[in-house]
Amino acid sequence: MTTKAELWDDWIERSLLTDISSSETPDPVPMIETSGGELETIDEFDSYRYGRGDGQYLYLLYLIDEPMEQASDVIPVYIGETNSITSRLYQHFKKIRDALPTEDWEDDGSWGSWSKYDHMAAVYEHADSPLYAWILDVEELDAGPYGHSSYRQELEAKLVGLVHSQSRFEREFANREFVPNRVVHEMGKVGPKWLTGAESYEPTSISLTADGPLTGKSKTDLWHDWVEETILHDIQDPSEADPIPLFETNEELKVKLTPKEGLKRSDAIDEQIRREGKRCVSKDGVPPNCPDGLLYVMYQLAPGSDDLEPADVIPRYIGKAEAYGKKNELSANFTEIAFDRDRTGSFARWGDGDYWHIGELSNTVFGREEKKLAWASELFEQGSRTLKRQTYLWIRAWDSDAYRGPYGYDAYLAEAEPLLIGLAQDAYPSELLNYSGAPDDAPIKSKDHQFETLSE
Repeated sequence: MTTKAELWDDWIERSLLTDISSSETPDPVPMIETSGGELETIDEFDSYRYGRGDGQYLYLLYLIDEPMEQASDVIPVYIGETNSITSRLYQHFKKIRDALPTEDWEDDGSWGSWSKYDHMAAVYEHADSPLYAWILDVEELDAGPYGHSSYRQELEAKLVGLVHSQSRFEREFANREFVPNRVVHEMGKVGPKWLTGAESYEPTSISLTADGPLTGKSKTDLWHDWVEETILHDIQDPSEADPIPLFETNEELKVKLTPKEGLKRSDAIDEQIRREGKRCVSKDGVPPNCPDGLLYVMYQLAPGSDDLEPADVIPRYIGKAEAYGKKNELSANFTEIAFDRDRTGSFARWGDGDYWHIGELSNTVFGREEKKLAWASELFEQGSRTLKRQTYLWIRAWDSDAYRGPYGYDAYLAEAEPLLIGLAQDAYPSELLNYSGAPDDAPIKSKDHQFETLSE
């Protein structure tokens, strides 16, 4: 059995440490030096990042706990991905430089005032080690930390999840994406005190695999395994309401309208969203030890499938709604659920307001905007509000005691979502409608979606 901490150390051992020990690479490469009282980039760092064209890059900003003898002596500060590494790393340098000295930092009262760059500047200022940068060409990587190939957006999320799951890195690690909103909220609230440990939170536990190593299984196999344990299990469980149609339709699958002339969610899915949402929030906010929030999968079933198999569940969109907000403790996405309000503008991201899924889709179908053009094109017959195929929504409070991540480990919600997107992208690249978190060559990013809008 291997822990997530051991997965991280193993990956560092066969990637970064391999470059550090090789005479053919310049690693470790420090970023910053002081010259004439001013911070500047080090020549070795400039040479390291120059000359790299557009590509698939992952990068790591890190410290070294000297003397470096093993992978655990590498302290990750920030993990990122980009297709333009030269400019991205220089941008990071400038932002860190502008945030120094940290004693000049002042809270302006807005959320996020203590930014990731303030965080990185504080780490740089307090560290005994230089701040190093490491660049990885993802196309030259045989396998990611779970033993499978990973495109750069997916690799970033996997590594952030592994790092954040370890309490040993909780102070120095400055990433805000793929980290629970609760942690981001605490970082922004306490500012520089976060680095000194004046405030703390309970980190996600590191677990063993459930069934041993997942060797020999493709990413598509892992996706089907996860579907079988979750969505398909709930469809076949007579005590569950699944499959639950997302929309209220007539027999011809024409979606009914709300009094405000928007697409109408089904009463059953409204009930499900409220029921599962109530497991995450209350009128008093976010209760302790509650699920992180809701994970959802919009999906369709393959036609003619009487005896369902995992491959018959076709994912169209995977997402999450976290109960904790980044700005306020109770996320705005959950206020209607927490206070039993009738309106459903946000409604765990499935609301009919202008900035939520059903509202954006309604506006696109009726020609008021194009934010959900791909959804309208893929889900509806052209020029109508008739579905091409019945569309369902699986939505559950993400409780790590009930659900494991798709690689066999405990996973917090912000980690599980991108892991699942990466697997579904492998299994159903043409059907998946996720844009964020998809690779550059994903059909969702290259296909020219068209939809003839309604005027009714």
